[in-house]
Amino acid sequence: MTQDKPKPSSKKFLPISMEELPKFFWTSFLMMLTIYVYSILRGTKDAMLISKMGAELISTVKLWGVTTSAIIFMLIYTKLADSFTRINLYHIINWFFMGFFIFFLFYLYPNIDAVCPDTSGLIESMPHLKYFFLMIAGWPYTLFFIFSELWGSIMVSLMFWQLANQITAIPEAKRFYPLFGLFSQIGLGLAGVLSSKLSKNTGWDDSLMYITGTVVFAGIFISISVEALGHLVGKDAINNIKKVTGKKKVKMGFIESLKYIMSSKYIGLITLLILCYGVSINLVEGLWKKSMNIYLPDPNAYMAFNGYVQTATALVAALAMLSGSYLLRILSWRTAAILTPIIILITGVPFFIFIVMKDSIEPTLILYGATAIGFAVVSGGVQNVLSKATKYSFFDPTKEMSYIPLDDDLKTKGKAAADVIGGRLGKSGGALIQFTLLSLMPGANLLSIADSMFGIFVIVMVIWFFAVFGLAKEFKAKTEPASNS
Repeated sequence: MTQDKPKPSSKKFLPISMEELPKFFWTSFLMMLTIYVYSILRGTKDAMLISKMGAELISTVKLWGVTTSAIIFMLIYTKLADSFTRINLYHIINWFFMGFFIFFLFYLYPNIDAVCPDTSGLIESMPHLKYFFLMIAGWPYTLFFIFSELWGSIMVSLMFWQLANQITAIPEAKRFYPLFGLFSQIGLGLAGVLSSKLSKNTGWDDSLMYITGTVVFAGIFISISVEALGHLVGKDAINNIKKVTGKKKVKMGFIESLKYIMSSKYIGLITLLILCYGVSINLVEGLWKKSMNIYLPDPNAYMAFNGYVQTATALVAALAMLSGSYLLRILSWRTAAILTPIIILITGVPFFIFIVMKDSIEPTLILYGATAIGFAVVSGGVQNVLSKATKYSFFDPTKEMSYIPLDDDLKTKGKAAADVIGGRLGKSGGALIQFTLLSLMPGANLLSIADSMFGIFVIVMVIWFFAVFGLAKEFKAKTEPASNS
């Protein structure tokens, strides 16, 4: 079935026809809400965990809490995917998250002192496991961090994009996907503005209550959007229910699915891209958050600054996506996919220089009334803005486009393995590096191990470039026959 191409003279940057507009609107609205929750939780979880327990604990929670939870979720998801329709599964997972945030706000947080155990004795006797025992001691904060992190992997990377891939053809994807991200920046910008506003002239308890309230409100409209799409394009289309004759397709069990996924070089390369993105970003963000914790120790000040960064990200990403919608149609997949690692590399190097060489450049900066940590906070913010804008504009669309030529099992279970497990292992890879170095040197902090992290960062970027070239070759082989037929 061919798709009518929009006239480039009138729809170069908004290539959506009137017939496509309802589906495009509801899908974009769904992503906007999902990104809003992801963005406002990202700042909240960091501000709360860092202010209450320290920036060094982030790597421990990501490694032992988030990664373990992601693996458990993937095991459960592969079973649920065989038992529920995609629409019902979307609602179940959405309200599983919403239920936790309500429970945290009304029970766990008000009773935090009563439910948290004292692990100081264990820390004294086993100092190398200090951060592991701190994670257990503050388990309500740990759970909030885990659920907030998993929202990005599960609700954005898996649930939303799986639904979008199901109802979007490749010709539409080249036009729609960058614009999905463009309109989702409304959610990111709104999260940034509210983070800044709610963190001013109010206590942290009130800020947390207001933020959680907006998250639950967004969760209600996420379910409404999914239902609207079901009525619009047909629930059978979303749930992939087809009337067929002949033999019924046999569903694979978990072990068979895992073997199938592991035997796919294509899924392996996608997973490698996600791993490299997660590790590189985590290495930079861990140090950046530590720098912010030193420069802005108050959680409300931290949240306010993070809100400004998110607002700037939304504005820059919106501009990048306007051009991305056009560029994805004229650039090759490989050229578009390689833009993200290029941006992360050229913005990450200056940030690491301010951290690693802080002692040598500090005297010069002091003459101008500045500090190396201050410059690190600003350069890290710039890196965060540009890398996220490029990710939303090029990394996510090209990654999601690469799933479209695959069969149904790899689109669902393969995507779950690549996005949820790959995404979590990517972030936990950076966390493992930090956790290992901090555990081997009990007196160390993130700033003192920055030089080692810098070297690993460069190696990861080189691997990323090779992975892009490898997947580009595979993608071309799968899409060229279809385009020529």
